[in-house]
Amino acid sequence: MHDNTYAKIGLMVIAALGFFVILNVALLADDDLEGENWVVEELVIDGVPTVPLPGTELSAFFDDGELSGVAGCNSFFAGYAVDGDSISIGPAGSTMAFCTTPEGIMEQEVAYLNLLGTVGSFTRDGDSLTLRNGSEVLLRYGIGGTG
Repeated sequence: MHDNTYAKIGLMVIAALGFFVILNVALLADDDLEGENWVVEELVIDGVPTVPLPGTELSAFFDDGELSGVAGCNSFFAGYAVDGDSISIGPAGSTMAFCTTPEGIMEQEVAYLNLLGTVGSFTRDGDSLTLRNGSEVLLRYGIGGTG
């Protein structure tokens, strides 16, 4: 009788440990930048929170130290490094197209790429990603699909 009770307790302990391991993995994955196509919902231009111009997409895809995305008109790429919630993004390179519509697209692109170069930390909260320089929010993203 006691052997059966010990077996049940042992199975319950193993099940509980398994649950906590899975929960811990899920919680740690929430802080991960990689594997999502992040689409800018708001960027700060000259100190003013601004939504991207209609008809444009600003995106970022983080993959093992390599950042790529769309800056409105051109595709871009850069290196990055993460340490905890700190991030540094290297100088961006991009394709060389010149777009004229919508009006202001090239100015928005320059602002976006410049902001990426000043980022110092990030916070992921579910489907939202916020990039900051100190306490100043620079960019807010939502998930926009696979990269």
